[in-house]
Amino acid sequence: MEFVWAGVAAIKSRSEYGWIGLGVTTIYLTYCAIWRLYLSPIAHIPGPKLAALTHLYEMYYNNWLGGKYIWKIQELHDQYGPIIRISPSDLHVGDPEFYDILYPSATSGRRANKPPSLTKFFGLDDSLFSTMDHDIHRKRRAALLPYFSPTYARRLQPIFQERLNVMLERLVSFKDTDVPVNANCMFAAFSRDIMENLAFGQCTNRLEHPSFDPSERDASLSGAQSFHIMKRVPWLNDIMMSLPETLARRMSPSLGSYMRQKHETRKLVARLSTTSDDEWNGKEMPIFRGVLNSPKLPPQEKTVERVSQDAQMLLMAGTLTMASNLEHSIYWVVDNPDVLRKLKQELKTAMPTIDDVPNVRLSSLEGLDYLTAVVKESVRLIYGNSTPHFRYDPDGPLVYKEQDTEKSWVIPANTPVGMTSVLLHHNELHFPNSNKFDPERWLGEPGKKLDKYMVGFGKGSRVCLGMPHGYAILRLVLAQIWRLWATDEVALGDELGVIRLYNTTPVDVKMVGDFFVGKYNKAQGVEFKVSSL
Repeated sequence: MEFVWAGVAAIKSRSEYGWIGLGVTTIYLTYCAIWRLYLSPIAHIPGPKLAALTHLYEMYYNNWLGGKYIWKIQELHDQYGPIIRISPSDLHVGDPEFYDILYPSATSGRRANKPPSLTKFFGLDDSLFSTMDHDIHRKRRAALLPYFSPTYARRLQPIFQERLNVMLERLVSFKDTDVPVNANCMFAAFSRDIMENLAFGQCTNRLEHPSFDPSERDASLSGAQSFHIMKRVPWLNDIMMSLPETLARRMSPSLGSYMRQKHETRKLVARLSTTSDDEWNGKEMPIFRGVLNSPKLPPQEKTVERVSQDAQMLLMAGTLTMASNLEHSIYWVVDNPDVLRKLKQELKTAMPTIDDVPNVRLSSLEGLDYLTAVVKESVRLIYGNSTPHFRYDPDGPLVYKEQDTEKSWVIPANTPVGMTSVLLHHNELHFPNSNKFDPERWLGEPGKKLDKYMVGFGKGSRVCLGMPHGYAILRLVLAQIWRLWATDEVALGDELGVIRLYNTTPVDVKMVGDFFVGKYNKAQGVEFKVSSL
């Protein structure tokens, strides 16, 4: 991008200042090119010269072709090796064994900062996700950790179950109507209701809406799908936020809806800041009421503006990734009768009759090996965030050592290095026939060894806070849906009815673009119909 502006400056210099200005600009451009190609501290890292020279290389694949750079990165790894240079400033490593080094644990004593390219695009610069500095991130995370443990997730089961009961009732209402259910809209409404309950102690009951009210899902998608533009022009967020909401919507309906979501979230956090703790006696205290009161944060970290950024990121992540995971899980299970047969047989041991479904304990489901395998395989094929996640070590160089050649590559301090869950989850060495939905790969001792290579929620000191909640909700939803419903091929005999895919093919559930989250061929998502046995 910088070469484009330099070229404009060169033309301008010729018209206003004559050949001297043009010569100075030419010298500057030549120096920049020589520096990036030959003198840069990362010039020794292999990769295409054009990628080392300009960010336009990446922009062509992401902005012009539509989120295709991650697959080009894999091609470059095949050509140049496990460590490559993918831009003038960024490196990428494709070796799964390097993951724990690049993303160190909280107990390692090492720091790992985020570069601006992965933090500025949402306009939520002060959120936990966007926090660049390792030490500041650690303080902010400490205030949220008490609300995101496996123990706390089990404690929240009544909240999860209340919304799940409503969703299951909605499924029954569709039976024999021949009306297709949009799985993404339904699961997004379910997830959003839960996240609002946890975050603010209230929800807008989108599950009860006739069409599941996808407005908040669409607003979150708009924020994510502007990723490749916004990370190049992050100041556009500030401009849009300063405009009246009606004008922002006229300029860009999608960005306008995202800005509306930001304003609404701020209002909800502001309301929480004025409540007293007495209002929550006998009820679960909302997460962000607790954060506003946290003794682990100084006053400047507990402002409504900063805390609302954490709240919006939680709502977006909890809505989009959970909805995508659940809708695709429905497709994969229906499309694999052998998987469903084994799953239903195991579920019957925990829920002998369908009357047992609403009362099943999460702790019981956690002990079901095949259900856990189905959940893990779903997470593997949804990837979490689809884009490379960059880190840099501010304290000293990292060393990457190739396993095959034992050649060592020195990565200078402060150099952004990324790895990508989409590519790692399709590493054929660890996940043979990686495009196949195969829960069997997670069973037994071989399956336990694969846990090291599961990075859908990330790893290290910045591992996704919502991972315990995510696994809990996936277990509850998949267990209860598949105990209550059957398919044409697989039934226990006492189910409520049959689920049949509608207007959805294998091509529709294939990821076709990286926009921070995956983009799929079928924009409206997986659809299915329900009918009597």
